[in-house]
Amino acid sequence: MKVLIAVDDTTESLQAVDTAYAFFGPGADYNILSVGDRTPVFVGGYGAGAMPTAADLNAQLEAAMAEAEHATHEAAERVPVGADTEVETGRPGAAVCEYADEHEADVIVIGTHDRSFWDRLFDPSVGRYVIDHAPCPVLVVR
Repeated sequence: MKVLIAVDDTTESLQAVDTAYAFFGPGADYNILSVGDRTPVFVGGYGAGAMPTAADLNAQLEAAMAEAEHATHEAAERVPVGADTEVETGRPGAAVCEYADEHEADVIVIGTHDRSFWDRLFDPSVGRYVIDHAPCPVLVVR
């Protein structure tokens, strides 16, 4: 069984890793994926801000990729039988679904946490996207 565990830098992601191993055991093939997402940058300047420069965008992408890399390695250390790790760039929900499809995952495991209405409004849920668009079953760990 191919188990794809999508992680970020939250404790909920680490709980998802632990739960996935408890459910699927040592016989499963584990892949841990984290996605570095470049969120919009507003640079201080005259008025409300200025457009970001290429250097600003590159710095932000590098920071997001470093964070994603750290999240995958931290999660992989929790799987006793080892896990393959991958870091992608792009929109997290779409990247998780695409990766699952390309690698023929049997199940996607994601962690979730409570967010307020305003949090969901301004930062759409990656989990909701994955649930709605995944090419395979999704195990949501609360």
